[in-house]
Order: sequence, then structure tokens, then C-alpha cells
Amino acid sequence: MRLFFAFSFFVILFHLSSHAQLVDSIAEALKHKPKISFRFDNRYSFTATTPSKIIAFKIGFEFADKFKIGGGYNRLRSRITKPVYIDNGSITIDTVISTLKMGYISYYAEYVFFKNKRWEFSIPIQIGIGNTHYEYNYGGFRFKNNWSVIINYEASVTGQYKIIKWLGIGAGIGYQLMLKDNPHIDENFNTPIYVIKLKVFIGDIYKSIFPAKTKST
Repeated sequence: MRLFFAFSFFVILFHLSSHAQLVDSIAEALKHKPKISFRFDNRYSFTATTPSKIIAFKIGFEFADKFKIGGGYNRLRSRITKPVYIDNGSITIDTVISTLKMGYISYYAEYVFFKNKRWEFSIPIQIGIGNTHYEYNYGGFRFKNNWSVIINYEASVTGQYKIIKWLGIGAGIGYQLMLKDNPHIDENFNTPIYVIKLKVFIGDIYKSIFPAKTKST
């Protein structure tokens, strides 16, 4: 079922990207002056059947309210742990708990297929590169076990509602697929994701603080 869900997203996105009207729409949007945007994403999923959350901060550019590109930093927050046994070479002298960590830099593109004064619906995709590992503290030092580079891909469908002129909230559903996984960690990161996001409209804030001067006739 998970593979089918991921495959469906690839098929949909491939169909959209090959559609001439979509390409023309993006090409036309890129001719406009971009607006800067900031957003905070909370994406929820299940890692090894344990609920987990990825917190992300992103910055990017919007072209004609139709096409968006940018990047950000993402970090996993989870309660997945495992014991680490400290030994002196022959016998175990202590046991500590290590926590699963994941952090990565991501690059995203987003196509808006519906927009009015308050509502916006879009298809964002992103690819990230970073690492996963287990981390623990012992003797005043921080240690990382099973560290390895990972590459992941996310596709989703999201909706957004503009609460006030400067602020919007959104939600969506999608899928995370590991293109390169950590061979030393058994947890499954190929999973559906549920998105909750907060968006700050920097362009509208700027216009409110520095309104354009009208020319007298």
C-alpha cells in the first residue's frame, strides 16, 4: 500500500510536469518579479510505528502567486530510543539511552493550481540531503552512533487559508520516500506524512509598512 501510494504521487507529478499547459504556466510565472516568503512546517508521520514530527524552517520566492521555489532546514523530533552499553573493553560498566536523530537541508518547488482571496491549493515537492544517527551523552561528551548520509523525497497536496493579510495556516497530506537510506538504522522512514504549516506574507508586511507613494496629477 505504501509503495502504491508513493508510485501514485510519481505518476501524478510526471503527468503534470509533462503537460504543456503547466509548463507554459510556470514559464509565464517566472517572468514576474519574485516575492520573498518565509514558512514554518510541522510534518507528522510514523517511524517504526512511533509518532514523530519533522520541524522545518523554509525561505523561498513566489512568482505571480503561481510557482514557488526555495530551501530550508528540517529536523526530526521523535521518541525512538535504544540502549547503548558502555564497556571498558571486557565488561559492561554502564548503560545509557540514545535517541534517533535526523536532520537535512531541503530544496522545494511548488505549483499552485487554485487560488482566490483566502484559499490556496498546491502541489509541493521537495528533495533533501542530510543524515540520520543515534545520539547520546556520556561523561560530559556527546556521541553519535550509526551516522550515515540520507537522501529523501517528499510529495504532497496542501491547502492554505489566509487568516489575515500577513498570516496564513495550512494543512496537507503526502508521502516521504527515502532515495538513499541509512544502512545502519532499521527504522522505516518510507511513510505517509501529514503537514501543518504557518506562513508569513513578508511582501504584504512590507507593503503595509512602506506603502507605495501615489503620484499627484
